[in-house]
Amino acid sequence: MNQHYDIAGRVTVAVSADIEQRSRQVVAAQLDPFRGVAAVGAADVVIDVPPRDRPTVITELHHAAGDATTTGCDGESLYLRMGRRWCRLPDLLEGGALRFELAQGFPLARAFGTVVRPALQLGLLRRGFVAVHSTGVELDGGGVVVAGWSESGKTETALALMESGARFLTDKWTVVGPDGTLTAFPIGVGVRRWVLPYLPRLRAALPASSRAQFAAAAAADGASRPVRERASGRLGGLAADTASRAVALADRAALTPSQLRAAYGQADDPGRRIPVRCVALLINVDDDRVRVEPADPAWAAERLARSAAFERRPWYALQERARYAMPARAATEDQEAIIDRERAQLEPVLSDTQVVSVKAPFPADPRRVAQALMASL
Repeated sequence: MNQHYDIAGRVTVAVSADIEQRSRQVVAAQLDPFRGVAAVGAADVVIDVPPRDRPTVITELHHAAGDATTTGCDGESLYLRMGRRWCRLPDLLEGGALRFELAQGFPLARAFGTVVRPALQLGLLRRGFVAVHSTGVELDGGGVVVAGWSESGKTETALALMESGARFLTDKWTVVGPDGTLTAFPIGVGVRRWVLPYLPRLRAALPASSRAQFAAAAAADGASRPVRERASGRLGGLAADTASRAVALADRAALTPSQLRAAYGQADDPGRRIPVRCVALLINVDDDRVRVEPADPAWAAERLARSAAFERRPWYALQERARYAMPARAATEDQEAIIDRERAQLEPVLSDTQVVSVKAPFPADPRRVAQALMASL
């Protein structure tokens, strides 16, 4: 039986019963906290296997071009290759669903963030919704969107707001509707070890696996510190860089939205719709002050659209490969066109709500940012 997912009534996903159980499990994990439901009509995104009467014949290969990506073309479609397995990618000009066709054994877990997640966001855009690169929480019945450049403190600020009574809605991406309501987008939550002393509620409720990971990260940090601090020469520098990357990777625990909701005792509907109350754009600065200032909605809409486009750059790179492989075909909607559409849809929503810029250092105590933001509401 096919499996269907309804993402807060905004976009739908259909997963064929013919794909491998492992891939079905990947989809279920990636779409947490949303669960499978009965069929809800035509899906926006479909994950299936290739039709039996249409064998895949790749006539052209495009090897990695500094991006560790290999693609191929059969003259009609672009395919992503991982290992020796292929996935047919959807054509944005095709009508109907954005359709992925997975060969047996294709490692969907490795490709989900690169291709499926952006397709979900483009499916949202087709329906008039915008996936904003931001976290979202509910505070006193209204939605607070915390946006900004990558690694600017969005998640940490949202968690600090939750320590003060806000309720989790979504991390990294928030769906904004034309009616000014916010809904969740399915994606995991990354929690850094250094922030836990500022988040006692979360620290006390961390899953055992995350506690073990952070304990191992602390041990690795101490053991590798002499290597990182005393490194000299090319080989020493490489060893220090490798050790630093390993520690940084272990220093961030991945929680599912369901795990984070449980840590804060939330039992509300993860697909609920919340009226937007405030949109805050974090701006990292090189001093220790935190300043909250009113911001222009048009300026904010432009920043939000461009931040989202930057996060989707692997998807746009694949579209460029498709244009190279099939130059005679009509061009798909390019990055700038999508930025223009998202900006145009966001600006009237932002004009009807509070928009602020939050200038703050990072990394730093996120409670200071949360307190300053709450004082401005």
